[in-house]
Amino acid sequence: MGGASFLLLSSLSLAVTVQAQGCTTPVGRSNMNLKDEYISLKEFPDGITVAFACNVGYENRGGSGKITCANGVWSPLILNCQRKSCGSAGELENGVIHYDEGVEFGDKATVTCNQGYDLVGDRELFCGDQGWLNRLPVCEVIKCNPPSEILNGDFSPVKESYAYNEIIKYTCTGDNTLNGSNVLSCSDGGKFKPDPPICTRVECPEPDIKYAIWKDGSRPPYRYKSTVTYECQKGFSLKGVATMTCDINSQWSPGLPTCTPVEVTTKATTTTTTTTTTTTAPMDKTPDTYTPSDAPDSGGDNSAWGYAFLGVGVAVVAFIIGKIVHSQMKKRERISHDDEKTTNNGDEELRAMNDPTSLEDEDTEQKNSIP
Repeated sequence: MGGASFLLLSSLSLAVTVQAQGCTTPVGRSNMNLKDEYISLKEFPDGITVAFACNVGYENRGGSGKITCANGVWSPLILNCQRKSCGSAGELENGVIHYDEGVEFGDKATVTCNQGYDLVGDRELFCGDQGWLNRLPVCEVIKCNPPSEILNGDFSPVKESYAYNEIIKYTCTGDNTLNGSNVLSCSDGGKFKPDPPICTRVECPEPDIKYAIWKDGSRPPYRYKSTVTYECQKGFSLKGVATMTCDINSQWSPGLPTCTPVEVTTKATTTTTTTTTTTTAPMDKTPDTYTPSDAPDSGGDNSAWGYAFLGVGVAVVAFIIGKIVHSQMKKRERISHDDEKTTNNGDEELRAMNDPTSLEDEDTEQKNSIP
């Protein structure tokens, strides 16, 4: 009886011990959670079975999400959750869909239209749990409405709408000048580019340049791109550009030059003349030497020096003329002497022809006179 009681108490104690070995709250891997019916449970007794499910945007790629608690330990979890694929977003006419990030849950795709087409709709698409979110956009051909009119100008051709890359041209009326591009093109966004030009009246004023005179170029009125050239009067020097052009802002470009007086630089020439005069003096006195420094101070009057230089110049000229006259006189005397000698020789020859004995007598007399 005692043994049976012991066995009964032991069994009850073992049952209590086994019943106390439950499991802790199970934890799944990434991208999965307990199903809704198990999330609220706080105790997981031995033998209980729970199930996991993939998160939103993920799907089961193999394995079961069920696990069982046995003696305080959960059975292995073999559920495999991977991101869902959205696949292709479809075909886009006149455009391209770029899948730079991919086509799985959370990825983004971008849409661009071909040249000449505008995008209508969302440019970005996102892959969601049930596929690509938002509707696929469309690419429509670009058309431009007529451009705005401008003051004092017109454009052509005039139409209700313009196709992509179609151009228009602006012109100004009257004496107005076009400032900007005269050609506009129907561009992206259905707008003409660049901005329309402006028609303005251009007239430059008469160039006001002191001490300058017109040399070449246009005459008033000075319209756009009129060109003039100026030069300075005698005695003035031009600083700047001589040729100017009337620009779109009615201003002379690159600006008006100036005429400034020419600076005359006179280089002073200093001539020093030293005249030495020697005077015979008694032996007990040293001969005096006269130099310009010995002359009395004239008080800065240079006229005396001028007369002195003039006298020296006259003396030099007189000396040269005297030399020339003397040379001429010597030449004439030499010629006269030669003529006289020639005459005497001729007379002797004539006398010899008439009286040969007279020459012999003269010759004998000359020989006898020789010692």
